[in-house]
Amino acid sequence: MRLRDLPATIEPRELLYPSNLLTLSRLLLVAPTLAYLRRPERRRAALLCLALAMLTDAVDGPIARARGEESRLGKLLDPIADKLLIDGAAVILSQTRGFPWWATGLLLFRDAGIIAAAVLLLRRRAQISSAELTGKATTALLTLAALLYVADGPRSGKPALYAALVPFALSFVQYGRRFLRAIRDR
Repeated sequence: MRLRDLPATIEPRELLYPSNLLTLSRLLLVAPTLAYLRRPERRRAALLCLALAMLTDAVDGPIARARGEESRLGKLLDPIADKLLIDGAAVILSQTRGFPWWATGLLLFRDAGIIAAAVLLLRRRAQISSAELTGKATTALLTLAALLYVADGPRSGKPALYAALVPFALSFVQYGRRFLRAIRDR
């Protein structure tokens, strides 16, 4: 069965789930956060927006599970919001605050691979997979690194970035294995 042949699987009521409202608010915070990151005089606003956006990421999943409201919409929007925010922040921080371009390149490469694999799996199996624990740890540590780069530049941000490389590498391997297994099992 092809994805276009499936009945609508995202229920309109999913838009009202508190967890999905948090994810939607994170999506709405992407533009102002990235705009503030570009302006050195708006560093505090950038810190606040980035911290608030990623706080919504920390709580939306537990809220969805606690309320029994895990949804296809949430599984679809959550990683998109994360990738837009973290990847966008990495590019801007590389331009403005000394975040290493090699790290931004690795992040963009990994996330492009994850998105391509997810789209392929969604088209072939009409399945949205959830994040691995290492992917969540990577997001948390990259957020910390981004916040530290905004606040203090490489002096504080670089150690957090290097710490993020461990779960980053593990998540790359895990997502790759999961993708290959899913392709073989189809």
